[in-house]
Amino acid sequence: MSEEPAQQTTRGRWLLLLRVAITVGIFALLFSWLPMRDVWAAMTRTGFTVWFAVILAFGAGHAVAALKWRGLLRAAGISPGILDTIRAHGAGLFANIWLPSIVGGDVIRASWIARRHGLAVPAVAGMVDRILDLLALVILAATGSLLIGDVERDVTGLLRGAAVVLAVGILGGIAVLRWLQPHHIPAVVRGPATKILEVADALFQQPAAAARALTLSLSVQFLFVCLNAALGAAIGIELSLAVWLLVWPLAKIVALAPVSLGGLGVREAALAGLLAPFAVEGSLAVAQALVWQSVLFAFGLVAGASTILVPGKPPSD
Repeated sequence: MSEEPAQQTTRGRWLLLLRVAITVGIFALLFSWLPMRDVWAAMTRTGFTVWFAVILAFGAGHAVAALKWRGLLRAAGISPGILDTIRAHGAGLFANIWLPSIVGGDVIRASWIARRHGLAVPAVAGMVDRILDLLALVILAATGSLLIGDVERDVTGLLRGAAVVLAVGILGGIAVLRWLQPHHIPAVVRGPATKILEVADALFQQPAAAARALTLSLSVQFLFVCLNAALGAAIGIELSLAVWLLVWPLAKIVALAPVSLGGLGVREAALAGLLAPFAVEGSLAVAQALVWQSVLFAFGLVAGASTILVPGKPPSD
């Protein structure tokens, strides 16, 4: 029994090293293709004022996202305080900086609330929250593809098809979760899985709460699309909002794949590829993605510091 945790730790370290290697490899390929001087020059065109304003707006968006998650927690049967919820969300954002993927941040966020309310409810509510965010991204991408119309018909047709496949997959996953019964689950995991299904069922019984959460997800993700469009314009990318509605959500979805550190490198490469059909230089696309990454890092650090320094203690038993 004692060997299994050691094996898991060793496997985790090798996976982390692999993700570090993939991240470094992607950036090495990008900068062998793109002049670093051009990328840096484009990044500096953003200016501190625009960059700082984007950070403030990004923070406001995540305040709404934290309250959205609290609404799902309340629908599932627990009612953490607003400050506890915001601090838990901030801890998750901080964790996203140094953990291999956003899933790690979700675990930290759920664990913070679990100290008082148990793990099952915040974990399942977090999973539903992530699914709704993903569905919102697909909806925004599909909307962007429709608004673009016949421009770059082959490209938008392909991306529109990808959005449909993603939507079907998400809805299919929700349907499976809705109709799955405990006797369908292997006995070895039936206990914890049954608790998860109970929480999920409680959420399904309140469609209004899910609808409100989806509306907030759409609002927050649309805000983030607008912020990326503003950063792009500051750098020198002249595109309509419809194009950003299409490409940015798809790049974010691609970056969710757990192959690099927090999507680093994957997001930049995906955005460069998605913007290429719209005659955007690779150096500009990568520069925009890196500036956005700096916003994520900067606010993550602020969120982490706030979680630690704001008066009050983490929830305890």
